[in-house]
Amino acid sequence: MGQQVRPTGDRLLRRYSHGHRRAVVCFHHAGGGMSAFRGWADALAPNFDLVLVQLKGREDRIVEPLTDDLGDLVLEIAQAICRMPYDDVVLLGHSMGATLAWAVADMLWAIERRPARVVLSAQAPPPYSRKSGGLPAPEDFAECTAGFLDALGEAATGTVGEFYGDTLAADLAWMSREFPSLTPRPLPVDVYCVSGEQDLLLKPDVMGGWAALTTRDFSQVTVAGGHMYLLADPGPLLRLVNMLAVQDSADKAAAVVR
Repeated sequence: MGQQVRPTGDRLLRRYSHGHRRAVVCFHHAGGGMSAFRGWADALAPNFDLVLVQLKGREDRIVEPLTDDLGDLVLEIAQAICRMPYDDVVLLGHSMGATLAWAVADMLWAIERRPARVVLSAQAPPPYSRKSGGLPAPEDFAECTAGFLDALGEAATGTVGEFYGDTLAADLAWMSREFPSLTPRPLPVDVYCVSGEQDLLLKPDVMGGWAALTTRDFSQVTVAGGHMYLLADPGPLLRLVNMLAVQDSADKAAAVVR
C-alpha cells in the first residue's frame, strides 16, 4: 500500500486526491456519515479520486443541525464539484444519499449541461410523499429508526445505537420536510442501481422505477445482504465502481457484481 492520502477541502466536501481526472463523489445514508466509506480512498486509488459529502448533524459536524434547504444544499455541492479538476464524475449515494446524488446530477446538468454517471443504492425513486409511502410520517419516525438500527445489527448496539438513532431521527425529519420538493425529470445520465437481496426496508423491484428517470443506459443488480449491505461488505459496490473506469455500458459494469 502506498502513502496514505489525507483529505482536503471544506467541512461539506472532503477530497482524497491521487491525481486522477475522474472522481467518485459519495453521499452517505440517513443517520450515518462519511465514515461509511472508510477505506474507499485506497480501494478506488488505481482509478479514481474520492470525494466524500459530510452533511451537518453527524460525526465531526454533530453540533451543526441539519436545517439546510434542499435546493440550496444541492446547488452548493454541485458548484463545488464544478470547481474540482475532474473530467469524469461518478455520483454514488446510499439510501438517503442516493436521493441527494440524483438531485446533484440534475443540478449539474441544469447549470453546466454536465452529465455524471450515477450509482444509486437502496433507495426508491422520486417523487416522494407520505401518501406514496416514500417518506415516513412523524409519528412513524421511532419505528423507522428501530428498523434501521435492526438493519445495522451489532454495529448499532449500546451507546453507539443511541447516538446513531438520534442522528437518524433528525435526518428522517429533514427528509420528510425537504424531499417532497423534488420534481423528477429524465436525465441524460447512465444509472446503476444496487440493492440488497434481504432488504426489509425496500423491495429490490422498487428500484426499477429509476429506469424512467434516465434517457441513457440503466442497469439494476442485487447483492447479498440487507438494507445496510454497504457496511457489511462494500466489495461488490467497489468492484462496480472500479469497472466504470474501463467499461462503456451500464450492463457490462453491473455484470461484475453478479
